[in-house]
Amino acid sequence: MASTTIYRSATRPPRRDTRLERAARSPSDGTSLALDDGRVLTLRPIRIDDADALRRGFSRLTPEQVRLRTFHRQNELTAAAAERLVRIDPETTSAWVAVDADGEIRGEARLHADAIDESGEFGVTVDPSFTERGIGRALMQHLLDEAQRRGLRTIWGDVLADNSAMLDFVKRIGAKREFVRDEPGVIRVTFDVP
Repeated sequence: MASTTIYRSATRPPRRDTRLERAARSPSDGTSLALDDGRVLTLRPIRIDDADALRRGFSRLTPEQVRLRTFHRQNELTAAAAERLVRIDPETTSAWVAVDADGEIRGEARLHADAIDESGEFGVTVDPSFTERGIGRALMQHLLDEAQRRGLRTIWGDVLADNSAMLDFVKRIGAKREFVRDEPGVIRVTFDVP
């Protein structure tokens, strides 16, 4: 799973709701995120025992969502790939999941930090049946907070130009956008870390 979120604008301070502020202050064991339909998700760091849930979450993505996220077609997340994704190197990577009461992953976000150039690459994905509920924003806030903790100046992600949902999303939360030279159809979105 993967996609994007942040709250920065050069002209006005970010607007954050209290739900996101609570999620941003969460302890490492997780924070509750109440959805508008009454369901509650837990936002927490990814764990090694999440590999099977990560595979199931990937299987719920549509083929088009997979293409927009990975830039190619992919039928499944293999067990080996899922194992690699849950075994992060805490020196360079942070990964968060939004998990429902049954342990199913409904959103996933990760940050790969590069201390040399003080930036990090991010990705966020939300389960198709859980979009437009603030999950992506809450996960992105965790990544921004982590980027700030690591001393990064910016975080960035590459988005296909036909991924209008993601481009609209990052525009609403204040991302800078520019085409990637020598990669037609790819737009780099960048957020300044507060």
